[in-house]
Amino acid sequence: MDAAIFWGAAGLILVIADVVFGSFFMLFLGAGALVTAALTWGGLLPDSIHQWLCFAAASAAGVLFLRKPLLRRFGAQSTPRYDEHTGQRVLVCETIPAGGTGRVIYRGAEWPARTYDGSVLNQDAHALIQSLDGIVLVVKAE
Repeated sequence: MDAAIFWGAAGLILVIADVVFGSFFMLFLGAGALVTAALTWGGLLPDSIHQWLCFAAASAAGVLFLRKPLLRRFGAQSTPRYDEHTGQRVLVCETIPAGGTGRVIYRGAEWPARTYDGSVLNQDAHALIQSLDGIVLVVKAE
C-alpha cells in the first residue's frame, strides 16, 4: 500500500506542476504515476520493477498519442514570434555572400545573418532586420 501512496503523491505533484508551468509534458508523467498508483493499489503491480515499467509505458503512451492533439486543442503556440527585432539597424562585420550566411553586430553582439533575397552584403554595410529565422537574422540592405 505504501507504493500506491508514493505513486499517487508523485502523480498529483506532477499534474499540479504541469498546471503551474503549462508544459503539457509533466501532465503525462503525472497521469502515468496515477495509473501506476491505481494498478498498484489494486494489487496488479506487486513489485517495483513492474511499477516502473507501467509508469514508463503509461507516460510514454500519453506523450506520444495525446500531447500534440491537446496542444492543438488548447491553442498553444508551437513557434514563438520575435517581432521586436524587425526594423532594427545592424552593421555587417563579415560579408554576407549570395545565398549564404555572414555575421552582423546587433546590440553589441555578433549574430549570424543572411539576406532575405539572397543578395550580397559587404562588410561595414548597414542593414535592417526583416525577421529572425531560429538564431539567424534575416536582413535587408539599408
